[in-house]
Amino acid sequence: MPLQPSQITEPVPLISTGRYLPTAQDILIVRSYFLLLKKPLCYELVDIILDEACYWAHSTVEVEYPASADPSIGQDRMYLRTLPLAMPGTEGDFVFSPQDVKDIRLGPGPGRSNLSVHSRLHPCRLIVFELWSHDQGWSTNNPNDHGTYKGSYTWWDASPSSLVFADAEAIPDGSPVRFHQHEQLRPPVPNERSLQRNLHAVKETQHHIVEWSYADTAASTVDQQDLYNCGRGPLSADGNFVRNLKVGDCIALWASARFREWEMHVERAKISVYWAI
Repeated sequence: MPLQPSQITEPVPLISTGRYLPTAQDILIVRSYFLLLKKPLCYELVDIILDEACYWAHSTVEVEYPASADPSIGQDRMYLRTLPLAMPGTEGDFVFSPQDVKDIRLGPGPGRSNLSVHSRLHPCRLIVFELWSHDQGWSTNNPNDHGTYKGSYTWWDASPSSLVFADAEAIPDGSPVRFHQHEQLRPPVPNERSLQRNLHAVKETQHHIVEWSYADTAASTVDQQDLYNCGRGPLSADGNFVRNLKVGDCIALWASARFREWEMHVERAKISVYWAI
């Protein structure tokens, strides 16, 4: 069964990557500096500067437990769901653990910052997916496709879902959180907006990193072919998914397999979501 956001551990310390990840408090302080200038900058210009600097708040959810999907036991598995976008209690790095289940509280409350609630409807700026998976390791399909992404029928997808209580102020403290899944039907095969396919007939675990940005635009025909050759949907990198996410939205990560004897084996996944303050 996929873990739910209520089954989450405490935030874990950041691993040093050489990149500073600001908190919402940091961002608000920097914003205030621009307003203290002798000639204060307008809010719109400050927003542009912070976006150009990628100075955003973030929430990272990581899951590491073995799971599989195949047509005989269920061809789609929701492996994880991110925390609600830009809401109090969701900022920072989190790790799901089936062995040490703890609750996370959303919305205002003692010890929970209110700084993540953004006044704009669509604050998401960047989503980074890290995916560890592989297929069954063999195939009777075209041998020329083996070791490539062609003819692969195990893959990852991402879809949006919303909190039933979309307003942080309306979430009853300590109550279960319910979700509305926007996408009701899963695609029958990998399509033009699929997140990432596995290599065909390769049993070793592959680590894929996929970035979706709000600044992405529709890819050219050449770029679409490059995306396809990398195992990604040719139309997946147009920025629409990021730009359409609203405050309180979550991202459901799906592991899928189609057709007899195809198996999707998952080892681990991590999603980092960045938003403007």
